[in-house]
Amino acid sequence: MPLPLLIALVLAFGLDTIDETGSFTSGELERRVAQVGGGLILVAALACVFGIFVARFAGQRGGSSRATRRLQGWGGGALEILALGYFAWVIHWVDWVRVVEWGLGLRQAIVLDEFLIILPYLLAQLAVWWGLYPGERALRAGRFGTDRMVSRSRHLILKARMTYGLVLPVALIYTLTRDLITRYDPRLASDPWAEVGGIALLGALIPVMAPALARLSWPSRPLGPGPLRDRLERLAHRFGFRCTEILVWDTGGAVINAGVTGSLPWFRYVLLSDALIKLLDDHEIEAVFGHEVGHVAHRHLPYFGFFFLGSLGVMALAAHLVKLAASAVLGPDTGELITAVVEISAVLVCLAVYFLGFFGFLSRRFERQADVFGCRAVSCGRAQCPPHADLNAHETAVPESSNLCPVGIRIFSNALSRVEQLNGPPEGPLSRLFTWRHGRVSRRLAFLNTLDGHPEAERRFQSGIARLRLVVALMLVAALVAAVATHSLRYLAG
Repeated sequence: MPLPLLIALVLAFGLDTIDETGSFTSGELERRVAQVGGGLILVAALACVFGIFVARFAGQRGGSSRATRRLQGWGGGALEILALGYFAWVIHWVDWVRVVEWGLGLRQAIVLDEFLIILPYLLAQLAVWWGLYPGERALRAGRFGTDRMVSRSRHLILKARMTYGLVLPVALIYTLTRDLITRYDPRLASDPWAEVGGIALLGALIPVMAPALARLSWPSRPLGPGPLRDRLERLAHRFGFRCTEILVWDTGGAVINAGVTGSLPWFRYVLLSDALIKLLDDHEIEAVFGHEVGHVAHRHLPYFGFFFLGSLGVMALAAHLVKLAASAVLGPDTGELITAVVEISAVLVCLAVYFLGFFGFLSRRFERQADVFGCRAVSCGRAQCPPHADLNAHETAVPESSNLCPVGIRIFSNALSRVEQLNGPPEGPLSRLFTWRHGRVSRRLAFLNTLDGHPEAERRFQSGIARLRLVVALMLVAALVAAVATHSLRYLAG
């Protein structure tokens, strides 16, 4: 999940700004455009200087040392924050929305105005990646058994496709639909309930659209025939898992990861990155594949869709309460600028607490549940294992029980450890953000160790997850009902 991009979209379109109208003089317009360009050049220059510095530091320290990774992590995180800070300055100080809509005369344009509003952030993020490339190349050199890395332009294309591919097409569909309705049915466009309904409909469609977006956004190809594919297909058959295709995700060796996309069994893909297939053995790849099967078996994808739809009520209530609190604390005499800044800051804090805290906790529990399934995918069911029976080697193999076996737990734990080791542990100020959804690998491994030889511990864990799902669902439904009853949903429409 590209969290910085989502924050940028909230900054650009999700928060109220001071409602100023009217164009600028030509001199004022040129000055504001120059400010945006000058800030962008500054971000790019700082990123380039830092990337060169990291590359030289890595050369002095002999490549991918912990100190070099930490330096790159801290610097990269700081530059991402700088890009967001620059964009917040562009939106709320340069008044970029008014520059685009009134200064450039694009208020009635279809999609073009929204694209130009978000463009400074996209360019700033591309500038950060461009500048950090020498450091990334120095860290990757020789780490995966090769001294080659994709060219800078190829690196930028891959980063852009992975970061923007699943977000910007959805934003484009929503924006295009809203602009067309605004042009051809202004009465419907002004109805806040229609906008909330559109958001809800789009949220319901995203899980269905995700496989197509993944194929369009991420370079991939079907996994070719061979022993590995045969083993994965046997594993899928054992658990009744269906997918459209098993894909090799071509990242130029930049990513060691896997994923599953699609809630519908006849339109679903499992992606295994090229580096994952190259660097892990077949049993470890089976365990990782089993982890992705676990997300589907436990219906995590549709539940996340329900969670985000239900969160409309939570966000509406939060926006309503923020406005009420700001009015009570600041009073009617407070300036419009101060009121807007306070409300924007409060809403951002609420969103951060809700998603990083509440949703993050739920996501980490689901991740552990998928970890358990990954262990089961390569377990033989024998508590006294080894000797270990390789169930995925034969079509008709049947486990002795549904319990995890010690070897299965060890295979998955080794795969998880190797993925973290090869990717490099997250470093820097955003390191916690890198693990907010999946959790720290060390804690996930420690949890799996508690299940070795203790099937009752797994049963307690699974029962706890079932109770958590029920409680969260009831809370989201209650929040949505409360938002409807208090007419808070209109605040989602600005």
